[in-house]
Amino acid sequence: MNKFKIQRKNLLLIFLGFFSFAVNFYYANFGVYKVDTFAFFDTAYNILIDRHPFKDVWITTGPLVDYLQAFFFKIFGLNWTSYVIHASFMNVIISILLFFTLNELKLNYYLSFFYAICFSILCYPISGTPFAYIHSYILALMSILVFVLAIKKESKISFIILPILMFMAFFSMQTPSAYIILIILFLLIIYFFYNFDFNKIFFFLTGCGIVILTFLTYLIIFEIPLINIIQQYILFPLTIAENRITGNEMAHITIFERLTFRNLLGHFKFINLLLILLIVLSYYNYLHKQKNFLNKNDIIINYLLFFSTVALIFNQLITSNQTYIFSIIPFLGAFLHVNLRKMDLNSKKIIYPILILVAFSTIKYHIEYNVNRKFMDLKGIDLKKSVDANLIDKKFKNLMWITPQFPNEPKKEINLILEALDHIKKENKSKIVITEYQFFSFILEKNLNILNRWYTPDNNSYPRENHKYFKYYLNHFSQNIKKNKIKLIYIVDSDLKIEWLPLAEANICYSTNMINEISSVFEIRDCN
Repeated sequence: MNKFKIQRKNLLLIFLGFFSFAVNFYYANFGVYKVDTFAFFDTAYNILIDRHPFKDVWITTGPLVDYLQAFFFKIFGLNWTSYVIHASFMNVIISILLFFTLNELKLNYYLSFFYAICFSILCYPISGTPFAYIHSYILALMSILVFVLAIKKESKISFIILPILMFMAFFSMQTPSAYIILIILFLLIIYFFYNFDFNKIFFFLTGCGIVILTFLTYLIIFEIPLINIIQQYILFPLTIAENRITGNEMAHITIFERLTFRNLLGHFKFINLLLILLIVLSYYNYLHKQKNFLNKNDIIINYLLFFSTVALIFNQLITSNQTYIFSIIPFLGAFLHVNLRKMDLNSKKIIYPILILVAFSTIKYHIEYNVNRKFMDLKGIDLKKSVDANLIDKKFKNLMWITPQFPNEPKKEINLILEALDHIKKENKSKIVITEYQFFSFILEKNLNILNRWYTPDNNSYPRENHKYFKYYLNHFSQNIKKNKIKLIYIVDSDLKIEWLPLAEANICYSTNMINEISSVFEIRDCN
């Protein structure tokens, strides 16, 4: 009988792994949101030619995604499929870990499978391709799951893995990982206070030591100046959050604009409902504490879930991205179910509404975000008008091209890109390509001296001349121009303008030539 159960569990695990990979792989191929879809193409390719984040490329989001993508390019080749495999792999890992954790918490494997598969549908498929926020979100949730295993199963290996995952989450994206890391550390101190164990503390500190050693090795091997990381990854991004919270005029959005009834209660209604139920259960447990339903560790986990979810909602409100945290609904639903089972409240009248809520929200957001590609700003656009991206290059096999910028003329957009590519390919002078189509280096397999991951003009991706940290970026810009003896600057994007670059501040003069309606070339010349 036990052997039969193990076989069924293994079959469910295999199916979960296959499904969570396939669902992301399928939806990733529909539509493009250029600034996000291609964010890690050229930066990952540049790593393969020994140009690294922080040192050669200005980035404000974590480098881990770039290095992971460089690894996938190395293993699976320079192609779109490698890119999608990366995101699909992340979807598999978190889904299987959720299934395993729930099963370890005595939730039967059918229910564990249900929650995990709902989670997999709403997690990475909304984007489909590597995205810094989702990487950070996934690794932060993995940290939560490992923390749960560490304190519930007293798993020593989990105490080693925990700081490694937290480090990986932070170096995928500062937020939401930083909030969840602080919550975990605070609750970990409380746990050690009530459950002092020198061995567990030693294993956790061992994991911290591995993180520090790895980070220092990275700095030394790739000759990354620590000051660059502090400037690009700590100081400048802090000003973005500060501006949004204080409502500074430099902010693209402000927290006060987002604190509306619709955003707080309406948009996150299912998440809020599950949070309320979690609070009610914890309070019910307190009132009946003589029955000892939930122990101290269970309460710590509930606190972790509650404050982490609040942090995720807050982070979502101060970002300018579409919502990416709806997969927290099956995640919370699963742990709520674990609580109910332990408290002997596992009746159908209570459990069925939770299962229905999770199933309904999964279907709702699947249609809205996966099928209609809302996260890519393609909702309402006829995806049937998309064309095969093979027209750009065979490396884009399987991608169906359509963007919010050219919703009715995707082929025209491709022809404009091809014209720019042809112009850049024929020019032998040292050049920089500035574009939100961050795949020119990748396609041409040439060093095009990319400066940034993004070029947004609103102090969001790099500091402009009115920003207090502008001198950091000016130094990065000037060094790249001089070191690489740049003669030409190409701008390939209808939304980008040469005025956004600090040419005057760097004492650089230029002449202009239009290539087409989205492309221009600027030749650097002697100011005399």
